[in-house]
Amino acid sequence: MGGRAVRRVSGGSGGHLRGPRVPCGSDRGRGRGQVPCAGRTGGGSGMAGGAVPAPGGARAGLDRAERGPARLRGVAAVKRLPTGARGKSAGQAGGAAVRSGGEIGRKRYGGNEMRPRTALALALTFSGAGCATRSPLPDGAFVREPLPAPQLPAAPKPQPLPAPPAIAPSAGSPLQLTEVLKSIDAAFPLLYAIEQERAIAAGQRLAAEGQFDPTIRAGAVDQAGTFSSTRLDAGVQQATPFGGVTTFAGWRQGLGNFPIYYGERKTAEGGEFRAGVNVPLLQNRDIDARRARLRAAQIAERAADPTIRRARLDAFRAGAQAYWAWQTAGAQYRIAKDLLALAQKRQALLDESFKAQNIGEAVPTLNRRLAAGREETLLATERALQQAALRLSLFLRDPAGDPVVPQAEWLRPDFPELVPASPTSAQLGADVAAALAQRPELVQFQLEKERRAVELQLATNQLQPALNAYAQVAQDVGIAKKTFTGSGPFDTDRTAAEVGATFEVPLPFRNARGLSATARAQLAQLLARERYARDDVTAQVQDAVSELQQAYLRVGKAREEQRQAQRVLELDTESFKAGNTSLIDLNIQEIAAAEARVKVVTLLGNYYQAVANYLAALGLDATGPQGGAVLPNTAPQAAPKP
Repeated sequence: MGGRAVRRVSGGSGGHLRGPRVPCGSDRGRGRGQVPCAGRTGGGSGMAGGAVPAPGGARAGLDRAERGPARLRGVAAVKRLPTGARGKSAGQAGGAAVRSGGEIGRKRYGGNEMRPRTALALALTFSGAGCATRSPLPDGAFVREPLPAPQLPAAPKPQPLPAPPAIAPSAGSPLQLTEVLKSIDAAFPLLYAIEQERAIAAGQRLAAEGQFDPTIRAGAVDQAGTFSSTRLDAGVQQATPFGGVTTFAGWRQGLGNFPIYYGERKTAEGGEFRAGVNVPLLQNRDIDARRARLRAAQIAERAADPTIRRARLDAFRAGAQAYWAWQTAGAQYRIAKDLLALAQKRQALLDESFKAQNIGEAVPTLNRRLAAGREETLLATERALQQAALRLSLFLRDPAGDPVVPQAEWLRPDFPELVPASPTSAQLGADVAAALAQRPELVQFQLEKERRAVELQLATNQLQPALNAYAQVAQDVGIAKKTFTGSGPFDTDRTAAEVGATFEVPLPFRNARGLSATARAQLAQLLARERYARDDVTAQVQDAVSELQQAYLRVGKAREEQRQAQRVLELDTESFKAGNTSLIDLNIQEIAAAEARVKVVTLLGNYYQAVANYLAALGLDATGPQGGAVLPNTAPQAAPKP
C-alpha cells in the first residue's frame, strides 16, 4: 500500500523536472512508450485492432531503452478468417495469419526483415544463457585469472630428539617458565592467527562505513532516427548516518528532438543542475539497515579483544602445563636412572662374591633380572621425557617462529625441592568476584547482547510505515534550443522546484513482526546462556581453588612418605650388608623409595599445573598480575639452603 504526494513549483510554462503534461488523454501509468493520440486510427486501441502508427511513427514513439520493457517496433494487423474456414486446422489458420501479417509488415516497412546483427545478438544471448544455466558448472567457472592461494614457506628441518639428561645436573642455566610464556607471546602461531581478528573486524567496520560513501553515476545516450537526440546525465548521491537523510545532486543535458511524452528530457544548451534531499519521517529515521550494519560492525570490532584474550588465556595455560609436565618427566627419568644405578652397582659386588664362592648363583641372577626390569622402566621414562619435550617445543620458539626442542640440560635440577605456596581458601569469594569481572567470555556475552539489541531495534523500526519527504530544485543554464512550436511541453523551464512525500506500509507487517519475534527470542536465548556461563565461571574458580588446595596438601603428605620410605631403605640396606635381609626384601624397599620420590615430583608437577589452571580461571594471562586472593604469589620458590 503506497501513495505519493507532489507539489511542483516551476519557473516556466511547461516544465520538465518530472515530465510535461501530455495532451490527448495520454496516461503515464501505461508506460513511457505509449503511442500518442496523433498516431491512432479508427478509434480502436487494441494491438490487433488497428492502432498501427504511420510509417516511422512506431520508431518515433518508442524509445530504445531507458524506461520500461522493450516495445514492439511495428504491429501487423491480424487477418480474420471467414466463417467457412473455421474448420481448417489451427496450424493452417495460424500460418495464414502469420503470412498475412508478414505481407502487411513488408508492405508497410518497405520489405525489411530481421537484420543479421539482430539475429546475432539473439543467438549470443540465448547461447550465453544456456551456458550459464547448465548444472553443475565447472570448478572456477568464468573466473579468468583466479588469485593464487597464499602458501607457507618450506617447513624447517626437524630437530633431533633430545638426549636423556645426565645423572648429575649440569651447571648451565635452566629453562624458566617466564621464557616459555614470553616465547608464546612473541611467536606462537595460533596467537598470531587469532590476533588477526582485530584486522578482520576493522576491515568489516570499514566496509560498513563504505555504505556512506558518495555514489557517482553517469551515463550517455545518443539516439538516431526521427527524434534524434543526445542525452548526458551525471550525479552524486550521499547517504548520511544522521537521521537517515540522503542528499543528491547532479547535472544533465538533453539536446535534439524529443517526442511529446519525453519532453522532460529536453534541457538548455548548458544543461540542468539539480540538487535535493530525502528525509525519512517514521521508518528509517532512528535506525536503518545501513546504520544497523555499521553498529554491528563496531560492536564486532570491540568483541575482537575478548576473543583474543580468551585465546591468550588458553595458550598460556597450555604452555605452562606443558612446561611443568616436561619438568616432571625429567625428574622421573632421573629417579629411574638412580634406581637402575643401584642395581648395577650391587651387581658388580654380587658378581665378585659369586666368583669368590661366597654366595650362590641365584642371588646375582635375581639381581640381573631386577636390573633388566629397571632398564625397561628407564626406557619408558625416556620416552615420556621426549614426548613432553616435543609437546613443549610447540610453545617454545626461536625468533623466526620455528619450534625449539628443549634439551635435557635445560631441566631444573632443583625441581623436586621446590616449595609450593600455601593457598588460602577463605578468599574464594574475592576470586570469584574478580573472575566474573575479568573473564572475557562474559564480556563477549555483553557485546553480543548489544548486537542483538541492534537487530531488535531494526526489526521494531520496520513495524512503522515508511513516510519520506523529499525536496529538489533544478536550474537550466545556457540558451534553450526550442523544437517545433517552442511552447507547452516543448518549452524549457529555467528554474523548477519540487517537494513531495511518499507513503508505504505493508498492512499485515508479517516480515517486521517475524524479525522482531526472532530478535526477542534470540535475546532471551542469549540471557539464558549468559547465566549458565556466569555459573560455569564460578564453578571453574571453585574447582581450580579446590584442585590447588588438595594438590598442596598431597605434596606435603607425599614428602613425608618419601622421608619415611628413604629411612626404611637405609635400614634395610644396612641389614642386607649384614646378611640379615634378603635381596628380594631390599628390592621391595628400593622400589618403594623410588615410587615415593616419583609421587613427590608428580604431585609437585600437578600442583604447578593447577596454578596455571587457577590463573586462567581468574582470567589472568602472562602480562597481568600473577596471583589472586587465594594464592597471591604463584612463582615457584626454591627450597631454603641449609
